[in-house]
Amino acid sequence: MKKTFRIGGVHPDDNKISRNCKIEALPLPQTVYISMAQHLGAPAKPIVAVGDKVKAGQPIAEPGGFISAWVHSSVSGTVKSIAPRKDISGNYMTHIEIAVEGDEWAEGIDLSDTLVTDIPSDRAAVLAKIQACGVVGLGGATFPTHVKLNPAPGSVAECLILNGAECEPFLTSDNRIMIERSREIVVGAAIMKMVLGNCPAVIAIEENKPEAIKAMSEAVSELGYSGIEVMTLKKKYPQGGEKQLINAVMRREVKSGGLPISAGAVVQNVATSLAVYEAVQKNKPLVTNTMTITGDCLDPEAQHNYLFRIGMPLSYIAQYAGGVPEKCAKIVSGGPMMGKAISNMDACTVKGSSSLLYLSQAFTKRGEASYCIRCGKCADACPMGLEPFLLNKLAKHGRMDELEANAIQDCISCGCCQYTCPANIPLLDTINIAKGDVMRIIKSRPKN
Repeated sequence: MKKTFRIGGVHPDDNKISRNCKIEALPLPQTVYISMAQHLGAPAKPIVAVGDKVKAGQPIAEPGGFISAWVHSSVSGTVKSIAPRKDISGNYMTHIEIAVEGDEWAEGIDLSDTLVTDIPSDRAAVLAKIQACGVVGLGGATFPTHVKLNPAPGSVAECLILNGAECEPFLTSDNRIMIERSREIVVGAAIMKMVLGNCPAVIAIEENKPEAIKAMSEAVSELGYSGIEVMTLKKKYPQGGEKQLINAVMRREVKSGGLPISAGAVVQNVATSLAVYEAVQKNKPLVTNTMTITGDCLDPEAQHNYLFRIGMPLSYIAQYAGGVPEKCAKIVSGGPMMGKAISNMDACTVKGSSSLLYLSQAFTKRGEASYCIRCGKCADACPMGLEPFLLNKLAKHGRMDELEANAIQDCISCGCCQYTCPANIPLLDTINIAKGDVMRIIKSRPKN
């Protein structure tokens, strides 16, 4: 029997309409706008000035703190402005505007297809290279990778898990890179294994991606690195959640408030592994990624998986892909369960961009909310073992101490509760707002 996580979960239709669409490289726009806040932690600080000439792969912003990342130009051209600009949520963030003038790359970056398989042995040098190339987690959180690969003293990585679940409906970019860039992903896994002390590595993929499973298994066999295996998991959402993946692969639980390393695990997305390969073996900073153009109101031939440069306007990508469908009621960045509605199509791609998801009114319309019928389906579906019906009630009454006591801070915002609720109660919306309030209270407390 295929493994999966122990508690909760749901089974939405996977809608992987674009699974067979090969990755296409997007042509460059006239202008890119590169955000300083495209990683978890402190925004980066610009190190270029208006009028400077830059090349693709050149550093243009330095980390703004310990949890932060370098940012590089994705194009060659002239810096036109450094100013606030709205992101996909409509919030103002500092962006560096670059007028594109050709495609000249910084010296020392290897853009060839030649596979480099020798694994460096200098751990410190590899971590420094990953940091210098601005690699961050590409599974959604965009946590700086060099920090994650360097656990605190006393913490030991017993297993590196590569997340190839891609459990969100519609999304297929991870599936495509596992098919088309499988060997590079495996080399990236071997590099991270070395950094973590040569612990075993598991590449975990859901069963609905047979081509990816085949390609990754063949790559592991061909390259012959020891201690790397491919594990096929049952299709269940949210299989790609860190704690759920650890439970499925290692049969361990991450305690409330704990980090994956507390259970002996380090989880990295397969796209992050590819970025690590390109950084360490090719000296290429993280300035490209793959995104899916998909949706229930798009014809099959209008679906795409694109290789994009960071800073490309979403409106430019949408126009190149054929425009926004007339039947589209909502455009989402990410999947339908955890993605964010895009309020500003003039916003630009960031390192962690994963999709332009076009959803019709039929797919997005919510039923009218009614009273809770105490069926318990939300609690059964919660992969964190929480009681969403109770959290919703406590949130509505502002009972912060009880929300914390009932571990609202452990909510991963997966949406399983809201998906299963027969009363159409907006559980996720209410819980998310209350969780933010509780987290602010927790963070405001004096540290002992």
